[in-house]
Amino acid sequence: MLTIREKNEESLIRDRSEFIGILVHVTSAQDVENALKIIKEEYPKAKHYCYAYKIGNRTKCSDDGEPSGTAGRPLLDVLEKRTLDEILVVVVRYFGGILLGASRLLSTYVESAVKVIDSSTLLSIETRYVYRTKLSYSDFDTMRRLQTKYGYTLENIEYNELIELDLLSKSDNIEELISLFPKADIEVMGVKQIYVKTY
Repeated sequence: MLTIREKNEESLIRDRSEFIGILVHVTSAQDVENALKIIKEEYPKAKHYCYAYKIGNRTKCSDDGEPSGTAGRPLLDVLEKRTLDEILVVVVRYFGGILLGASRLLSTYVESAVKVIDSSTLLSIETRYVYRTKLSYSDFDTMRRLQTKYGYTLENIEYNELIELDLLSKSDNIEELISLFPKADIEVMGVKQIYVKTY
């Protein structure tokens, strides 16, 4: 799954109406509510604030007064087709006085969403297994050398009599760690999500 971390906006004009596509990273319904409130404050005179969001298995969409099925559901379809998660897409519309018709309206909302997604920095949502590790300086040097080979990420490093750190691994491999570092104190901390830039 892909997401963003930085809010992004893109605008397009269609028959004098302005459509502003906005992409926001969200992880809860409260995040969505807060983001919509801010967007409505930033664009107070807009006619419509159509949106869709996807957070894991939770989804919701709104046409916000546009003809049924022309905005919210198509926006959600874009998020799902692009395998996006933890995402809110809002298309703010300033009405220019010309009716577009249902099919052109739908295609314009989709185009607005695609435009803002394409200009955003997308990140891959990946799971890492976290191990709190206490080890000697010599083992730490070995661990740093093996970091690339085994795909480890080292975080929260504390230099004391022994070195304490969080080791993040792509796989659940406590046995491998114990065999590589038999003198180290290794504690399983659980899993966490990280965001990795896609290229």
